[in-house]
Amino acid sequence: MILAGDLGATNCRLAVFDMDLSVVTQKKYKCKEYDSFEAIVSDFINNCEHPIQTACFGLPGPIKQGKCKLTNLSWSEIDTAKLIEITGIPVKLLNDLEANAYGIETLQESELVTLNVGDKIPRGNIGVVAPGTGLGEAALLQIEGKLHAMASEGGHSDFGPLNESQIGLINYVQQEYRRVSYEILLGSPGLVRMYNFLLHKSNEKTPEWLAEEMIKGDLAAAISNAGLNNQCPVCVEALDMFISILASESANVAVKFLATGGVYLGGGTPPRILDKLHQPLFMEHFVNKDKMVNFLKAVPVYVILNDQAALQGAAWYARRMLSS
Repeated sequence: MILAGDLGATNCRLAVFDMDLSVVTQKKYKCKEYDSFEAIVSDFINNCEHPIQTACFGLPGPIKQGKCKLTNLSWSEIDTAKLIEITGIPVKLLNDLEANAYGIETLQESELVTLNVGDKIPRGNIGVVAPGTGLGEAALLQIEGKLHAMASEGGHSDFGPLNESQIGLINYVQQEYRRVSYEILLGSPGLVRMYNFLLHKSNEKTPEWLAEEMIKGDLAAAISNAGLNNQCPVCVEALDMFISILASESANVAVKFLATGGVYLGGGTPPRILDKLHQPLFMEHFVNKDKMVNFLKAVPVYVILNDQAALQGAAWYARRMLSS
């Protein structure tokens, strides 16, 4: 049996898989109810009746020499050695987008939506872009017949505005952040920042019904839903701006990793705005790279519908640990 985990800013999923990568048992934890990742793993292990041979965990942060300082959680550093001590088995830490990249190997065709058919090259490099709470990026490469995920913190690279409206956006956001990264704009708070910027620019006020929706909790969801349903012009404009910037950064990933095997959009946001992503706007901005236009037209683009891809990727890697 294999223990796999996918840690996010809000929730942590742990699951036991068999060697066919079928889930035997699974539990979701609220991160705010625990003071460390080790406490969650310990709780799971103490209540698990299945014999586990190895473990692999996808974590939101860079992995350095078996240790991870989390990007969006205030917990102390996660150490492989301590997890081995708790579990009594071999443990591997992956960046969460590395796990997501390996998870592509576990997906069925029905768990992918195609935005661009392109001209996929078998065994070509793959790029992964995952907007959710933050923005994760990674690549999946095949070297001498073996898959290797390449971790990245590319979401923290500097945002490059492409038109007057985006220049206005970066100037507006710089009132809050001196340096504006793609994660600041494409993580879930980014859509809220775009809405506030456009509201300020237009001298409009939030409609009363939308303000009531926002009070319920998820500001980004309220804005995206209003944009998807054409209920609020500023929300429509904000969602279009978000999609154009997401498309541009997805193309950046494609050209940096020479993603002839495709770009896969993971994370929680793309499935929620799928109807908009299907419209011409995304691909118009995706291919807008001057000399790279023809290259990008040939890059397949997919949306991952399975929200457990990273968990399955961690399990896939753990199974490979046992067979190597």
